Amino acid sequence: MTPADWVLALGLVLSLALVLALHRRQAALERQLRRRGRSEPGQPSSMALQNVGLVRYRAFNDVGGDHSFALSLLDAQGDGVVLNGIYHRERCRVYAKPVRRWESEQILTDEEAEAVRRAREGDNSVDREANRL
Repeated sequence: MTPADWVLALGLVLSLALVLALHRRQAALERQLRRRGRSEPGQPSSMALQNVGLVRYRAFNDVGGDHSFALSLLDAQGDGVVLNGIYHRERCRVYAKPVRRWESEQILTDEEAEAVRRAREGDNSVDREANRL
């Protein structure tokens, strides 16, 4: 065999190995989706984002307006994340905390806890203002 034949044979073997690996990955994903269960057409899966809570607040007294926020994004079981964006004139910081079964292992601020409560109860109002130093 010539060197070109060896390169072609090696390319064929690598291609077959890649196809086999991709097939195994696809089969694993299909099994995972079957385990999660199916939802009715037009109905969200229980793992879909469906509970949202938002609280806007003023994090600092020297900043006008309610530019800071706590936003919870949760599925039907109360699993997801709560985001907290703290605004100040010089900077804006965003923090994320995991939520599992409507609670977090990390300590939630009052605003974050309120956002989770609003998501759980379906309360979409955003008129609360909290003042912190």
